[in-house]
Amino acid sequence: MVSNQSMSSPPPEAAALSPGQREAALREIVVFIDGHTKAGGILEFAGELAEEHGARLIGVFLQPEPTITPAETFARGTGMVRVSESHSSQLERIDADYRALFGDIVRRHGLPPDSEWRSLPYFSGEVGVHAYYADVVVIAKPRPDGRTDRAPGLAESLILTSGRPIIVFPSVSTVSRIRRILVGWNARRESIRAVADAMPALMKAEAVEVLVIDHERTAGHGEDPGAEVARHLARRGVKVDTRHLSSAKEKEEVGHLLLSQAATFGADLLVMGAYGHSQLRDWMFGRVTRTVLREAGLPVLMSR
Repeated sequence: MVSNQSMSSPPPEAAALSPGQREAALREIVVFIDGHTKAGGILEFAGELAEEHGARLIGVFLQPEPTITPAETFARGTGMVRVSESHSSQLERIDADYRALFGDIVRRHGLPPDSEWRSLPYFSGEVGVHAYYADVVVIAKPRPDGRTDRAPGLAESLILTSGRPIIVFPSVSTVSRIRRILVGWNARRESIRAVADAMPALMKAEAVEVLVIDHERTAGHGEDPGAEVARHLARRGVKVDTRHLSSAKEKEEVGHLLLSQAATFGADLLVMGAYGHSQLRDWMFGRVTRTVLREAGLPVLMSR
């Protein structure tokens, strides 16, 4: 028999939600921070998202690799000890600064007291594990280096392998609250998954547009492309419209067309399927996914 004292009450936010909203609610959000990223914008975005959904926020800090000066490479004996201690102190200061910023976000947004800060050494081999049980993961947009043959960074790896919806947040973004959402829709599995994963945000949005580009290239749309998914969303209370565009008519590559329409619509979030594969050392994204990952100036939720 369980005593009343050991039973936890549901959070106040859940009691005010309809059964359908409770089913779609976010309860745990993970935000990844590294020592090379300005964390203010991405933490504010994650904090706003957590507050709106009554979610627990988990900050995962990836310690940066220590910077070794030319002189330090010649250190020996006690010199090596001093170099190691200096690097440890430097990492502790960086960690403390980010932890304080995270704590401020938790307090200002009134987030659950069990919100958590985790700090991982730069050589940790189990970074992705921290994403596996999140309802959504927020991570900084990969920094472009012009190469296509390099191994995937953390953001790309999580998109390809974690099985979780990933919101990629660009450093140039000023978005803090999600009010207008553009959905890139092509009736394929990844797109269907993205809509399901984004449902909590879609149900709270003030306006949603389902964008169908070149519907004739993909089977499964039905007689009226975008109409079925729009009805699916409308039945859940989503304020949704549809739009059809042709990349041939607009003379734009599909990825650029998605981003230009997101700007035209005033979207705070782009929702889309991520197309790619990861097998051993072979990894690849589709052209549209690569373009959006490289060039998006707004947060993008990707699922696959």
